[in-house]
Amino acid sequence: MAGIELVLSESRMHTFIQERLSGCIIAKDDTVPFSGPPDSDLFDYVRRQFRQLFIKHSSFANDEFCFKQHAYADGTEIFLVDQFAGLGHLKMLTLPLIGALEPAYRLTIGYQSFFVLGDAHIPPSPDLKKFYTSTTNAAKKRTLKLEIFKGRSMWFESDLLKSVPNILDTVRAAYRR
Repeated sequence: MAGIELVLSESRMHTFIQERLSGCIIAKDDTVPFSGPPDSDLFDYVRRQFRQLFIKHSSFANDEFCFKQHAYADGTEIFLVDQFAGLGHLKMLTLPLIGALEPAYRLTIGYQSFFVLGDAHIPPSPDLKKFYTSTTNAAKKRTLKLEIFKGRSMWFESDLLKSVPNILDTVRAAYRR
């Protein structure tokens, strides 16, 4: 999966979603199939714990998300986004940072290296790659790329680095847990 990792404040993440993803359809795994535009419920959803979201935009996909129903051993059921069906999507992983002095998130944005349509493996379209590039460039505005540990870097929001000077240590500590 092609992708980038960022560390953004809660306000910056909300602004990014509102400005860059407002014209998108976002899907999530849930007890009922859900896809729709970003709204305040989405922000509440990502605030609590690790989440994965799936993003489509009309510039690269005109199909709907496909969901698969899954039953767990305890009898509970969930609808999972079929990650390999359709014309493609971006995947966004969000993880609230524990121990940060102000609400902040690790954010990963990427896309699969291929999609499945019937029995054929189809590479991501040039339009999906273009949307990915413009989306990640928007997310990287006013960030600095810092090394977390040897061979692993992330993009950190500049204002967050100023307001929470220990944010780099907080992210590093998350990898030691």
